Amino acid sequence: MHPSKHSCRLAAAVVTLALVGCGSTDGPEWNLSPHPVKGKVLYDGKPVEGVLVGLIPIDAPMPPAIPANPTATTGPDGSFSIGTVQPGDGACPGSYQIVLNWMVSKEDESDEENRFDKLLGWYDAAHSPLFLTVVEGENVVPPIAIPPRTILPEQLPGIPGRN
Repeated sequence: MHPSKHSCRLAAAVVTLALVGCGSTDGPEWNLSPHPVKGKVLYDGKPVEGVLVGLIPIDAPMPPAIPANPTATTGPDGSFSIGTVQPGDGACPGSYQIVLNWMVSKEDESDEENRFDKLLGWYDAAHSPLFLTVVEGENVVPPIAIPPRTILPEQLPGIPGRN
């Protein structure tokens, strides 16, 4: 069954309206001045290096209003300083979900195919229980203490989506 010309035109009009809406200024008036956001990540009680810390906007500016979602990578002492436009410049005021990804190599192999998330997806966008509200001025995230895990979130017994 082939779609009618009318339904194809309707679909094209919807896509066009959606694209036009992306550039609209009718949305909220965002404060696009980043404010410092700093913190520390601990794994099994010890500072960890190389954890990607990302902020997913809930009611804060998001692309295309900002170049990319705010991110940082932890240093040798587990500390991070979030950046939005430039490394370490902070994040815009608003609410965010904190996501974490710690890519490590299996054994001594360093190629990309042998890397995996040591956090096993417990802190991705679907599972992270971490949230932050950025306010004007200095923002200090309490230490993020991550326990070691050996199973994926989906392997936890219980009701899917309620664990």
